[in-house]
Amino acid sequence: MRIDQDELNAIVTTVARFDSECEIYLFGSRLDDSKRGGDIDILIESEVISPSMLAQIEDDIFRLIDEQKIDFVLTRKSAPSAFARLVLSKGAQKLCRMKN
Repeated sequence: MRIDQDELNAIVTTVARFDSECEIYLFGSRLDDSKRGGDIDILIESEVISPSMLAQIEDDIFRLIDEQKIDFVLTRKSAPSAFARLVLSKGAQKLCRMKN
């Protein structure tokens, strides 16, 4: 997994402020240690976070780490999208499950 501890902490801490019950996954090229570069692909399963909140989440993350390309996929835990189901089936790495 090619994401350092500062990046992981920034993502988890920031998203948790918006939904303490969400689940966060890393997927895509950052899962492959043999590759270089690439954006950070994050799947968020949440019943609380809305698409309009994602820009604020990204801005808040960039206050903590160097700005880079982050792609968010947002889905509901209760009704995951087809793409989210595909991402999860292909080995997405859970970064955390937030709890109160």
